Amino acid sequence: MTVTQAFAGAVTQVDRRGEQSLRYQVPDPAGGGISGAAAGRHGATYHLETTVGATGPESQVIRVDRDGHRTVVSDDLWAHEKADNPDGDQTYGFTGLDDQRAAAVTAVEQSAPPGPEGGPILLNEYPGIIESGGYQLTVDRGTACVAGAAANAILAVDLRTGEISTLAVIPGSAVTFTEEHRAFADGMLGGATLPDCVVGASYTPEPVPTDVEIGKDGRLYVSTLQGALGEAFPLSTVYRVSPRSGHTRAIADRGMQGTTGLAVAPNGDILVAEMFGDEISTISPGRTRARTLFEAASPADVELERGTVYATTGVFGEGGAPGDGAVVSYQYRSGR
Repeated sequence: MTVTQAFAGAVTQVDRRGEQSLRYQVPDPAGGGISGAAAGRHGATYHLETTVGATGPESQVIRVDRDGHRTVVSDDLWAHEKADNPDGDQTYGFTGLDDQRAAAVTAVEQSAPPGPEGGPILLNEYPGIIESGGYQLTVDRGTACVAGAAANAILAVDLRTGEISTLAVIPGSAVTFTEEHRAFADGMLGGATLPDCVVGASYTPEPVPTDVEIGKDGRLYVSTLQGALGEAFPLSTVYRVSPRSGHTRAIADRGMQGTTGLAVAPNGDILVAEMFGDEISTISPGRTRARTLFEAASPADVELERGTVYATTGVFGEGGAPGDGAVVSYQYRSGR
């Protein structure tokens, strides 16, 4: 099994006895980031790597062969985002507010400190911005499908040429903004507070796709976080995507909080890792609600191999500090 250690900037191989061996180490973990892990042919693995240079960030798909040799196999995901902005026609934030309520929300945007990435807080209706951040990928027949968390899209990378194209844009899903949502949002606004008038309004979080897998039916299955609200509330949604047309359909949208990984079983069951829900859950074919399979501390991803579920856990570590992550296993039977 291949595991990406994002905080350590490393790709690690874990055997069936749980013993680890370093497969690849980013030269300067502080100078960029690493995410995702996918197995390829002839013992190769693939991951996503981001570096920050004088002209800004760059992000590529990286291939590491069985001898540990690194090769860049894609064009720059950031360059594709700047040129294409896949979700530029989508709308997020509060929608349908009258002028008075919209002005009150604008005042909050202007008074709040910058967001976690240093950019402005966006609350009023806004289009998809130019932002790239590949989170996970899967590889099949010369193509890498990338879950572009910040791009809100699934990207296809031709591993022969490195060319990037937009396979599908993941749609936003509106929710009715509640008092609980407002209390959570206020805690992120650095002292600014949303007005009472937003309670009951329509709010569309960015979908934030976090994983993509290929089912036995040849279609793609995508997990989503549903923005910051999805970290605190069960808003995560799983989508099914046609790789030919890009048509996207929500197939499960209940019982999942902060989903960051998924796997598809041979019988069609979908397993999801709820990083912010502290559990691994399953979705049976035709069902829209996830059921708890087992509890796990901040699981980042989940895989299924020969009837055994493997999950990476402990993302936040004890007391919120990373460093004690683990891989856990669970014997799986469909229908449990």
